[in-house]
Amino acid sequence: MKVRRALLATLAVVLLLPIVAVGGLLLVAQSEWGERWIEHRVAAMLDREVEINGISVKLGWPPRVIFAKLRISNPSWAKTPNLVDAEGLYARVMVPPLFTGRVVVPYIGARHATAGLELDGKRATWRFSKREEDQQESRLQLGLVYLDDGRIKFIEGPEQTDLDIEVKGSAGEGGELNAKGAGRFRGEATTATVRIPNLNAQHESPLEVNGSAKVGRTQGDASGTLSTDGRSLDLKVKLVGQNLKDLAKVTGMVLPDSPPYVFSGLLKHEGTQWNFDPFQGKVGDSDVSGAVAYLKSGGRPLLKATLQSKLLELDDLAPLIGAPPKTGAGETAAPEQRAQSAQRAAAQRLLPEQKFNTEKWGRMDADVRLEAKRVQRPKQLPINGLQTHLVLKNGVLNLEPLNFTLADGRITSHVKLDANQQPMRGDMTVDVQGLHLAPLFPTVKSMQDALGTLYGRADLVGHGYSVAELLGSSDGKMSLAVDGGRISALLVELIGLDVAESVMLLGKNHDQVQLRCAVSGFEVKDGLAHAESFVIDTDDTVIKVEGGVSLDEEALDIEAHPYPKDPSPLALRTPLTMKGPLRHPKIRPKAGPLAARVAAAAVLGAVNPALSVLALIETGPGKDAPCGELLAEAKHKGAVKKEG
Repeated sequence: MKVRRALLATLAVVLLLPIVAVGGLLLVAQSEWGERWIEHRVAAMLDREVEINGISVKLGWPPRVIFAKLRISNPSWAKTPNLVDAEGLYARVMVPPLFTGRVVVPYIGARHATAGLELDGKRATWRFSKREEDQQESRLQLGLVYLDDGRIKFIEGPEQTDLDIEVKGSAGEGGELNAKGAGRFRGEATTATVRIPNLNAQHESPLEVNGSAKVGRTQGDASGTLSTDGRSLDLKVKLVGQNLKDLAKVTGMVLPDSPPYVFSGLLKHEGTQWNFDPFQGKVGDSDVSGAVAYLKSGGRPLLKATLQSKLLELDDLAPLIGAPPKTGAGETAAPEQRAQSAQRAAAQRLLPEQKFNTEKWGRMDADVRLEAKRVQRPKQLPINGLQTHLVLKNGVLNLEPLNFTLADGRITSHVKLDANQQPMRGDMTVDVQGLHLAPLFPTVKSMQDALGTLYGRADLVGHGYSVAELLGSSDGKMSLAVDGGRISALLVELIGLDVAESVMLLGKNHDQVQLRCAVSGFEVKDGLAHAESFVIDTDDTVIKVEGGVSLDEEALDIEAHPYPKDPSPLALRTPLTMKGPLRHPKIRPKAGPLAARVAAAAVLGAVNPALSVLALIETGPGKDAPCGELLAEAKHKGAVKKEG
């Protein structure tokens, strides 16, 4: 029995001693001597100037501590004088953590206060360790911080952030906190307002918030809840901006150029992951919806997205490859994109020259899938759908693949851009399958009844920081082939300048000739694509093409030589030349041979007018091309027709 009583007494002492000790400390703290002692001890511990007046303690669980005045100075490197200068400060302090050297304050508020919060690399005005490596871990843990009337100055020098925040509110039933801020956030002019309704001093559940902010050209509105420690949130968000690239400054994510956009969706944050899921909106004139996740755990952050578009405006993708979107009437574009469009129009260039921002590719990895059910495009491009899978990892961007559905067939591309190489290396493989000739040329009347399917392949490697530089320096090969079909007889006769045949075909728009084969093969060296084998063979005419295309200078220099297979009483057969810039090439008969025929007709006409016709007679020297050999050569270069 004595042992039992002794054990109970020992337990009572062990349990009550901390409470008695804390109670004694609380009573001492409320004396003048206690205030000065605490002031001295806190100043020594923080290595800061500290001023404390009017300490009082309200017993409860947890205990409530009130300061008539509390001032803690900032370190010498800070621009603002005080970390906090508060009047009527009150706080609830958890007792058990005090025995482990930690101060846990679930709630702290003040009637009036000013605060100077500054970050400079690893240094922060609210971190008190003298050793820089220890400053990431604080022994002070704060929950809800509340101000009846206050001003906060927040500065983060390396991030070019300098904000003045004004806070007003009241606690208790129906309490509400209102804050508004202005200044610069990450170098961008910023204004923001936040309202926290239903605020009370015992708030432990997530806070209800409503707010809006404008950072540079980006406007955001949000409503929902967030935890008092800021580590989780659940918000309905609307974002409106001129360019997705602007969001990179706000979020730290690597985002591409885009036309103006508007998004609305559900934003959630938990731990190291952010989710914008689901969301919907528009980019330029294209609708977009889906889910986006941003993970910051481990090494580089990872952006994952699955995107869908019911109707994609093709030109809205142009900024991704360094070209502006359309800027005509009814088109959506940012001011700088309208300026870029005007510059491109004046320069008469076709390939995008804007450089990729590759120095940021190593900051983040990405895995993005996009599918467009329908594609709005120019009449000359019969594209029906688009699918792509973009992967950015370790500074290497892959499109694996980029699929276009068009002209009842498809074009599948695999693109790899390696920003780790200087200059950047680009590898591109394009596979063309089953493109029908008639829908491939929707604006050419003479091709409306054409038959035949086009297939081919291109393999190119280039170096540079823009599409123009990559193609302008590229090496490789390209090959296209059509194995049989039909095309307009009128088109063939016009190419051969067969006047008699053309006159007879006028009004017979549906007359067709058999297309035995059409094969083109180009070798590409330093951006110059030279035609090694380019033949169009019909049962009426064989056309051989010579010359090439300069991708560097964006210029054509091609001659098409027609060789009719049947005689004609009246022909001006001469090569056709296609020369000049890719954007506006000039197509015309070659002057020399044509002039020679006309001169011969004039000489014979001087002898006898009837003889002048002899110079214009076409004897039909054309012979069938070796289509089998040509198609085999195209197949060797990758132009393979795939079944199914």
